[in-house]
Amino acid sequence: MAEKDKRRTQTLSNNAGRLKQAVAGWFRLISPEVVKLFAIVLENSEDKVVHKTMNDLTTQKRIIYIFLGLVLLGVLGFFLYKRFLTAPEPTTTPLTTTTGCRISPPATPTDIKKSPIEILKPGEEIEVEAEQKLIRITDFPVVSPTLNKEGNKLLFYKKDGGGLFMSGFNGRDQEKISNLTILGMIEAKWSPAKDRAAVFYLDQEILKGFLHIGTTSVAILPQDVKTLSWSPDGKSLTYALAQNSRLNLITTDSSGKNPKTTYSTPLLDAQISWISADKISFQTAPSGLALGHLFTLFKNSKSFNKTAGPFYGLTSLWSPNGTKVLLSVTDNAGKNLKTAVEDAVGKIGPGLGIKTLAEKCVWASASELYCAVPKIIFPETIWPDDYLQGKINTADSIIYLNPDKKEQREILEEQNFDITNLLVSKNNDYLFFVDRITGSLWALQLK
Repeated sequence: MAEKDKRRTQTLSNNAGRLKQAVAGWFRLISPEVVKLFAIVLENSEDKVVHKTMNDLTTQKRIIYIFLGLVLLGVLGFFLYKRFLTAPEPTTTPLTTTTGCRISPPATPTDIKKSPIEILKPGEEIEVEAEQKLIRITDFPVVSPTLNKEGNKLLFYKKDGGGLFMSGFNGRDQEKISNLTILGMIEAKWSPAKDRAAVFYLDQEILKGFLHIGTTSVAILPQDVKTLSWSPDGKSLTYALAQNSRLNLITTDSSGKNPKTTYSTPLLDAQISWISADKISFQTAPSGLALGHLFTLFKNSKSFNKTAGPFYGLTSLWSPNGTKVLLSVTDNAGKNLKTAVEDAVGKIGPGLGIKTLAEKCVWASASELYCAVPKIIFPETIWPDDYLQGKINTADSIIYLNPDKKEQREILEEQNFDITNLLVSKNNDYLFFVDRITGSLWALQLK
């Protein structure tokens, strides 16, 4: 800093010298009378000399010369100040290191270029691997995408306003099929029949829900439903309400009619999943700082059995036929994230060698999975708490796994997507996912 101040002082001193020479040059251009007048003043002569010189001029000339002199001096002073006495502007010349490498100055926002993927518009695609294409479906946030009944179209809600859309797998043939307005939408749980969904939204911090049947009909659900799941055939649904310090399981038909309380448990924080005709799973709230459990209710016998746990950080995802469950667990500090599969007899297989959450995966069949796996696991992160609370985002790759055959391969390298809501097409030729960072919907063509 001292060296910089010294250079600045020297620069201003040199400029002052140039100013002095410039003033003298400008004075030579002014009429001889004005030069004589100002020379006498600048030399600090005695008052009587000034008085004598001024008397040599007529009163009219004195007024004219003084006026012109003041104007010229004002213009001259402003020009010389800007030219010589202001400090030079800093340059952006690249620096050079001791090794001779050039370091460019920091980029301005206009210098920062978006990646080819980021500038894709809906319906546009880019090849990411041989015979694999990444396709942008939407440029707006979506909620709960799924396949339609035929499995050849996508259904999803637009987060802003809750409009229901249908789209082709290429993202080009989008159609708004419902004009129902839903403000504060959080989630939609689709019936396996894909003709209706249980929609949840916030109304002044109160969780409310309804059944969206077809494109126009609605049926109101009770307020503060804690969790909901459809039967595998889509003909019934079950939801849980907290009543008298217990979680009561209510079962209705697919229109929300004929409710019946079918079970009650003290597990107030449990999430339910109807995994087969006779089995409903109860997963306690996941936390890397608390032990979690997975239970199974057999509807006909009303037996309630522990399936997995106690494990810290427990999250789970059941296979389509309900015979296997993917588990992710941590240690008692929410670290050391691990993933494994438990079979139908309760045996947990060896770790899959990936560090991810069960909810970032999807079963493609009873034995095959696709998982979004974070490329970097920061040591300070508490899993799954920090992720579920939105404190962190991940940058994921997509891994194909077949635990039975011990197969594993990367099918999409990390592209700065925080991948969630993974969905696989019926023919296993497309993967769909939501980027949690932007909320936009994407497709990966596999073959």
